[in-house]
Amino acid sequence: MRPGEAFCVDSELKMRKNRIATPLDAYCCDFIVNNIEVADVLPSHTHGQGLFASRNIEAGVVLAVLDGQIVEYDFYHQIKRSVQLSEAVNNYLFMEWNCLGEGRILARMFRTKYSFINHSRSPNLVLTGLPLEVRTIRAIHAGEELFLDYSAEPLPESYLCGPGAAYL
Repeated sequence: MRPGEAFCVDSELKMRKNRIATPLDAYCCDFIVNNIEVADVLPSHTHGQGLFASRNIEAGVVLAVLDGQIVEYDFYHQIKRSVQLSEAVNNYLFMEWNCLGEGRILARMFRTKYSFINHSRSPNLVLTGLPLEVRTIRAIHAGEELFLDYSAEPLPESYLCGPGAAYL
């Protein structure tokens, strides 16, 4: 599979498919953009599903460059609240973003493998630069789960006081 190609997540999402109301819901929940070739989505002991190294990866390697649109955080969430779609589609389309500071975020329209990276206060990945790069902090062994410290981003107060804070 080449970067940027979509793939289907089997396990938990297939089970959820039985509870999804429309074909659009099923499509959105099944297809994930493959933006990190050296990792697989698997069940995680940390949180639902996670992203795991499919081979050994050296320290300092860029696993992905995150693209998207730079928008104001409040505007993004205003759009999310105003869109009248099913919860499954809404959660798919408004799944991925990164805080850039000063009230701005980098938002991605489609779910990617990046969204499966769970939070840890002892991460093995870091976000650097703009465009944002997902980079290894240290060597990672095949089968090891990939982690970011979500709190390293300049998260807005509204996120820190809302439901998202549960992931920190």
